[in-house]
Amino acid sequence: MTITHVQFLTLPVADHARARDFYVGKLGFEALVDRRTPEGGRFVMVAPKGAKTGVVLTDQQVTGTAGGPRHFQLQSTDLDADVAALRTAGVEVADPQAWPWGRATSFRDLDGHVVGLLEPSDFGAVPR
Repeated sequence: MTITHVQFLTLPVADHARARDFYVGKLGFEALVDRRTPEGGRFVMVAPKGAKTGVVLTDQQVTGTAGGPRHFQLQSTDLDADVAALRTAGVEVADPQAWPWGRATSFRDLDGHVVGLLEPSDFGAVPR
């Protein structure tokens, strides 16, 4: 196998611009791609700065998936600072909880997707 990383994950959204503005404006992601497709739709991809994995925001049904909100998790090096920044940006964030694998919290994006935020302990760290 020569797989090196996850390229992107896809999240269904109601409005591309609104979703892009949430991920870029409130979470500090970069807008990597935002262009029209030949079929008249839009291809919008955002990602944390320097990340190898992007998030594609789609307004089309993703074949083979059940409906409803999705969940994904982001990693943090300073959970308390990120929680404070999110709250300052108007995002409702749960109070962090301690787990054997690290400290974690979660919030919802504008389309109801649950976004987890983890500051891993040595036990929970994923090697790069």
